[in-house]
Amino acid sequence: MEAANGVKNMSLAHEIAVNNDFQIEKLQPEQNSIEKRVREVMHKAFWDALEAKLSDDPPDYSHAMVLIEEVKESLLSLLLPQHVRLRTQVLEVFDMDLIRQKMENDAFDIFFYANYVIGTMARLCAPVRDEHVARLRELKEVVPLFKEIFEVLDLMKMDMANFTIQQMRPYLQQQSVDYERKKFNEFLKTQEENGTDGLECTRLWLKRNFERLLAEENTANDLAPTSSSPPPLTSFPSSSSSSSGPSKATPAAILNEAYMDTLNWDQSQIYPETLVMDRTRFCELESKCHMLTTIASVQLVTYSTVGAPIAGIQSLKQTLKSHVQTLLEGGKGDMKEVLMNAAEQVKKDVNECLVEHGFSQLDDEKKKLLEGQICDLASPTNAISNLMKQRVMHFIKESIPTRRMEPLKVPVGFSAVETELSQILGQFLRLISHNRSVFGPYYSDIISQLLQRQQDLSPR
Repeated sequence: MEAANGVKNMSLAHEIAVNNDFQIEKLQPEQNSIEKRVREVMHKAFWDALEAKLSDDPPDYSHAMVLIEEVKESLLSLLLPQHVRLRTQVLEVFDMDLIRQKMENDAFDIFFYANYVIGTMARLCAPVRDEHVARLRELKEVVPLFKEIFEVLDLMKMDMANFTIQQMRPYLQQQSVDYERKKFNEFLKTQEENGTDGLECTRLWLKRNFERLLAEENTANDLAPTSSSPPPLTSFPSSSSSSSGPSKATPAAILNEAYMDTLNWDQSQIYPETLVMDRTRFCELESKCHMLTTIASVQLVTYSTVGAPIAGIQSLKQTLKSHVQTLLEGGKGDMKEVLMNAAEQVKKDVNECLVEHGFSQLDDEKKKLLEGQICDLASPTNAISNLMKQRVMHFIKESIPTRRMEPLKVPVGFSAVETELSQILGQFLRLISHNRSVFGPYYSDIISQLLQRQQDLSPR
C-alpha cells in the first residue's frame, strides 16, 4: 500500500511536470452508480432538513450554523497570503460566537451573510465565473441560494488550485526529477524486499534494442562495399552502421534506439516500468506519426499517378491533407476501408482541381490506378508507406542529439504536414528528455552491464 501511494504521488507530480494542459477537474461519479445515488440521497436529506428547520416558528438555525461555518472555511481557503485585510474582515463577519448569539436572540439575518458571501466571491472569482456569481443575486429562497453558493465555491476552489499549479509549474518541473526518482527508488526497494526485479521489463527493453543495433551494425558491415564507391542514393545514413572503426552501439545510441522503439511498439511486449506513466502519450504520438505517414503517402501516390497537370499546385496538397486527415481521425475499423473512402475523396478533389486549372478530369484507367495505389497503402509490405515511415523515423531519430549545428530539414514529401510533424517532434523530445533526467542513472547501469557482457563474450 505504501509503495502504491508513492507511485500515485509520483504519477501526479509527473503529470504536472510534463503536461502543460494539466488541470484538476470536478469529480463526477458515474451515472447510475451507487456512489452517485448515495451522494444525491445524502444531499437531499440535508437540504430538506435545513428547509424544514428554517420553516419552524421560530426558525431553527442549528443546520444553518453548519452552513455558515463551511462557507467561512471555503472563503478563507480561496484567499492568497496578500489578502490580509480581507481575511481579517471575513473572520470578523463570520464571528461564530456572535452569530450564535444573534440566532438565540432572533436577530439573525441569513440573507445579510449570503449577500456578503456573494460580494466576496465576486471579488475573488475568475472572470469565467462572473456569470455564475451574478446569477446568485437573483435567488431569493434560502435553500436554492446556498445550494448554488456551494456549487460556485467548489468551482472557485478548482480555479484556485489550477491557478496555483500553473504558477508553480516551473518550480514543480525543477523538483519533479528528484522527487520522481526518489519515489521510484522507494518502489524498487519494496519490490526487492518481495523478491521481484522492479526493472525487469526495462532491462528487456534496453537489451532488445541493444541487440537490434548490433544486428544492424553487423548487416551494414557485411554489405559494406569493398571499393571506395559511394553508397546508393536511396539509402539513409544510419547512426549505427559502419564498415570499420569502433562500434556505434554507444550508451547514447542504445537509449535513443530504445526511445524510437516507443513510436513503433510491438504490442506483444510489456511496457518498461520507467515509461509506463507516459505510455498513453507515446501511443498517441505513434498514432499521430502513422496518420502523418499515411497522409504523406496518399499525396505522394496522387501526385506521381496524376503527374504534370497537378505538379506544383500547393492548394491541392492542403485540400488532400485536410480531407484525408478527417477520414483517418473519424475512421473506425479496417484501415483498408478507411483508405477506400480516402481514395474516393482524393479522386473527387483531384477532378475538381483539374477542372479549375483547365485540364480534363481523370479517365477511368487513371481513376482505377489511383484508387488501387491508395488502397494498397494499407498493406504492411507497401513500399511507399514503408519509405515514408522510414523518413519520419529517421527525421525524429536524427533530432534526438542536442548538439546539432545545422537545422533539420523536413523529410521529402512531408511539407504539407510540417507543422504537425514539428509538434510531434517537440512533444517526443520533451517526454524523453524528462524521462532521461529521471531514470538516467538506472539506464546507465543497465546499459553498462549489457556492454560489459558483450565485451566479455567478444573473441579476443
